[in-house]
Amino acid sequence: MEINKIIEFANSNYESKYVDEVPMDGINPTVTEFIRYTAGVLRAPTNFVFGEVLTILGAMLGKKITVINGVYKNRCNLYSAIVGVASGAKSPSINYCMKPVNRMENRGYDEYLRAYHAAKDKAENLPTYSEQLVASNETIENLYRVLNNVKDYKNGLLMHQDELLNFFGSNAKKYFDGNIISDFLTLFDAFSPLRVGRVRMDVPLFVPEPFIAILGGIQKKRVDELFAGQEHNGFFSRWLFWLPNEDSPLIENSNTSSDQIWAELLERAVSPDMGDINLHFEDEKQVVAFDDDFRRIRDILEEENEDDLSEAIMKQGYVIRRIAAIVHCLNALAAGYKPLELIKRDTVEYASKVVEHLFLNSCIVQRVIESKRGSKITGKQAISALNAIYGIRNQSMFSASLGGKP
Repeated sequence: MEINKIIEFANSNYESKYVDEVPMDGINPTVTEFIRYTAGVLRAPTNFVFGEVLTILGAMLGKKITVINGVYKNRCNLYSAIVGVASGAKSPSINYCMKPVNRMENRGYDEYLRAYHAAKDKAENLPTYSEQLVASNETIENLYRVLNNVKDYKNGLLMHQDELLNFFGSNAKKYFDGNIISDFLTLFDAFSPLRVGRVRMDVPLFVPEPFIAILGGIQKKRVDELFAGQEHNGFFSRWLFWLPNEDSPLIENSNTSSDQIWAELLERAVSPDMGDINLHFEDEKQVVAFDDDFRRIRDILEEENEDDLSEAIMKQGYVIRRIAAIVHCLNALAAGYKPLELIKRDTVEYASKVVEHLFLNSCIVQRVIESKRGSKITGKQAISALNAIYGIRNQSMFSASLGGKP
């Protein structure tokens, strides 16, 4: 990556409607067919569907897959934000890709209910929902409980939000609390233990190896509401931003074969036959070389006073390992076999191209946040901020707080 071109790209494209299509030459052709078919049926950007496929599969792989590279250990959880305009096919594309997961979740929930009612009828201890795949519309406290319930479950937990601000906005006061931010950094790590103690909790929660992937949509003009002020604590840098390329031409004919391929792939991912697999890189020096390149870019960005982006680039080391592992498993499962233990050089090379695309997107989002920070706020936004901090809900209360002065 050439840093001057990166900065020039960010400065000249943050107001653009579209970006280039994410490279797809490194994934199984049947998966590419599903991505293009889904985008065509919904008339949606292929970038959205691609990001959803990687994130959902990574979540379903869960704790069964561990990526080991020297002292680094990673799992396949990603934090993905589908960024577009209002009514830009963000939610429809997420929901379409989620259909097989929702069917699996329905089966698992029905089994849980049967066990629950059977235990209740016998006055036995009631079971917890310990094999939950999806969490949506949760409070912070309930999300912690879900993570505690599924801590021994090998398949992963996917937090699915049609609109990311519905979760982070409704939990705004807690979200901006430093402890909550720290918890989400821990959750991204997937190997650091999560410890949560709250006044209303009878017993503090302890989850040794929490696993959660996040997939949700957000409007481009509102990204500042979620990420402004979060650039220097590591939260912003952990997110992948999937920006729209041009909408795909509409496909009117119905072809269920592509959907079936995706559904079967996910069924293989959650199958007990997968077992626990430790993945290693065929060429560990290749991955280290990418890390060195990221450090070089970080240093140049710091010299250019691009501190926000310098922090974001260093997290690409995690991302390149995770995306390489997900693509490795994606291609194996699409071909009908279990992933082998070695991730090939060409898979890592392909992952690097995807990561470069994603870093360019991060640069664009950072510029959007920067431009919004410099613009005047509306009266409604000012009252919203005062309400969040001081409980001032309207202009009358604001006037009263100033002694009745306008």
